[in-house]
Amino acid sequence: REGGAVELLSPQDRWVSVGTVPGVRGRDVDALVWVCGKHGNESASGGDMMSLDYDDQSHLIRNADEQRRLFGCSRDGTIFELDFAKKRHKSVMGSGGGGVFCLASLCSRGKCCCSGGKCGGYFAAGCEDGSVRIYRASSGEEGSFPELVSTLPSAGNAILSIAWVAGQSSNDDGGMGGSVLFAGVADGTIRRYDCNTSRVLGAISTGSVLNSSKDSTSVSYRWNSTLRMTVENRGLQEATKVWALAALSDGTVVSGDSLGHVQIWDGMSGTMTQTFDHNESGADVLCLAVSDDENKIFAGGIDPRVQCIQRQCLPPSSSNNQESTPVRKWINAQANRKHTHDVKALAICHKATSQGSNELLVSGSVDTRICMYSAGDFRSSRPKIWYNWPSVSPVSISRKQRVLAVTRDDRVDLYRLEAPPSVNSVTNMRPEARDETKCFLKSLHIKSSFNLVCSTISDDGAFLAVSDASSLYLFSLEFDDENGVIDDVRPSKINLSGKCKQPCTALRFDALGRLICATVDGPIISLQVSPDEVSLEHVFKEHTSGLSASSHHFPVSSLDVSVDGKWLAAGRFASGKGAVHVFTLPTKEGGQYQHWWSVPEMEVPTTSIKFLGRGGAESSLCVGYSSNAFNIFNLESRSLSQWNTDMGFPLVKSLPRELTSRSEPVTRIICNPSSPQKLILGAHGFFCHVDLHQPVPDKANMFPPDHLRAKRIQMPNSEDSSMHSLRRQEKQKKANRGSNSNFTICLRYDSILFQDFVADNEMVIVEQPWLSVLEDLPDALSRRVYGT
Repeated sequence: REGGAVELLSPQDRWVSVGTVPGVRGRDVDALVWVCGKHGNESASGGDMMSLDYDDQSHLIRNADEQRRLFGCSRDGTIFELDFAKKRHKSVMGSGGGGVFCLASLCSRGKCCCSGGKCGGYFAAGCEDGSVRIYRASSGEEGSFPELVSTLPSAGNAILSIAWVAGQSSNDDGGMGGSVLFAGVADGTIRRYDCNTSRVLGAISTGSVLNSSKDSTSVSYRWNSTLRMTVENRGLQEATKVWALAALSDGTVVSGDSLGHVQIWDGMSGTMTQTFDHNESGADVLCLAVSDDENKIFAGGIDPRVQCIQRQCLPPSSSNNQESTPVRKWINAQANRKHTHDVKALAICHKATSQGSNELLVSGSVDTRICMYSAGDFRSSRPKIWYNWPSVSPVSISRKQRVLAVTRDDRVDLYRLEAPPSVNSVTNMRPEARDETKCFLKSLHIKSSFNLVCSTISDDGAFLAVSDASSLYLFSLEFDDENGVIDDVRPSKINLSGKCKQPCTALRFDALGRLICATVDGPIISLQVSPDEVSLEHVFKEHTSGLSASSHHFPVSSLDVSVDGKWLAAGRFASGKGAVHVFTLPTKEGGQYQHWWSVPEMEVPTTSIKFLGRGGAESSLCVGYSSNAFNIFNLESRSLSQWNTDMGFPLVKSLPRELTSRSEPVTRIICNPSSPQKLILGAHGFFCHVDLHQPVPDKANMFPPDHLRAKRIQMPNSEDSSMHSLRRQEKQKKANRGSNSNFTICLRYDSILFQDFVADNEMVIVEQPWLSVLEDLPDALSRRVYGT
């Protein structure tokens, strides 16, 4: 994203953000590429995927994804690997050729570069000086860097796009032998480079890839520029920019340029065969994507339009003719306009369903949204929209001072909440909106080279903790309170020692003046905080046992402390599953630091954790999942609670479908201090009220009942499609609505960033309206509408 942030989403789990790297200030990520890390025979082909059931498909996809490594580049001239475990860039190195505008890997379109041999881990970088540099991914250990193995002949101008097709060599060379690389150059040309293979006995000079064989000889791979294709400029003095390239296995090359053209080329002869106009304004085509069967091409650019170009099917008469195969033309099949601004990126991904593996097209736009389309049924399927709301809230609250702390990329903003007017009854309270500008107090700017990862404010408002990818920062806060209203805040930085200022991924204050920090290295540390001194009390390491140093073993993302300060819970993601660990903390009544329990893992990621009640012997932990189900665990007995036992397992089958079928997952769990038996499951577009002392209804009620999002399209069965039966179903729905209000889903609020109770029966909700996001975006390309 803009600003250098990279998010890792899981299509298998309702697009939950399972990992983030906030990035480095001033370093935008211009391109990303996946590189395999294991053998190609460990992954299954598309045909093998269709023969597996849903659980096996999900397990295979997750194992394959865990082996991959993600590399990025920037126009500041750096190439780096994304480390989601430590939320930072690692193995950062200069390209040696100026800015890097594009990356390409032999492990393209979700496939390994070799079907049976070992993956070579090669990726290519297009540089500003006109050269294409090929690197081999390092071992991934700390201090290792990608190895430069070859530099292709310079094209004389900046390389803007790359497409790479693996060769058919039988050698165990990672697909390098016989591979073909196409490069889009800023001078309006497309260059073809071929990798030739030869065997030598002596040493090999720099710029060649060496592959040791069983005998004394070695295999040398040298690149030659074999073809040059010139893109038309329509009489303009400036050369046409080739922003996007895609290469098919049959030798076809697809290009997207600055004149708004999607052009089809014969990669063997260099002739252009077809041209398509992406938009009527001649705006640039910025990205391309190709389906797995290579029969569909998707294009996007400076226009909200996502275009599908499809290859014509063979006529029935030609399928029996083995001597000659007719040329299959490309046609403009369909286009969608779900975005409001320019489409900057396209990608193909896969999602395992009960019917098989579903191929999805994903588009990213300037409007910050991500849209998902069915690649196999692009014409008739309805796209789905995913909004850029964080899975972990950037807002924390001080209940005593009634102050909110909001984490930005380079600062923390503080806002005050005025006390509500006194009322005689809770039922008379009505929602009251607060203006952000009138509630603003102060901004604390953090001087660092990295974007901020997390922050938290203590419940009494005395301290504020902030962390980025390099260090932890701690501030003491003094508030100026006149006439019961906070006018100003004076922060003072507290110096931390080396062991206390480790960078963190999650922070949490407790009621006893302790700061719980989940460090990027894995351990969880407990700091005793005072205005004069900060000391390290304890380090938890038990939850890191058995984890390898892989960027896909994600760090702790959420922390929660019980009201009595006795229990600590930590949640993290791990290979598509959620892991929750419970620890005990010392209190005034006694106790000690101890790893108490590892909560059993589920097959879906954990999205939220929350201690219920006011503490005591019957302490319970509620864990929410991406399936919108939740489990309540009894901590003393280390088992499921009696409520869960009565409901049955898995719980998702016993919950109302109106909750479990929602596309967005539950991201927070909150409790009203005055009602320990009640809880609220919160998401970005709704929240659900749950009373554990009431029975679970078959259908959940919606509030408001006439809300647009509450209207669900229900197709009646063939045996029950009469008007009388529909009216009977409506009456039954109203009867259920009046009889049981448990699991009522509230749709009044949308784009919720934060939700929690400030005091008894007083809840605060922080929204980010979509219209306010649009106001900060640049103007979109004007579209000419018929009749205007």
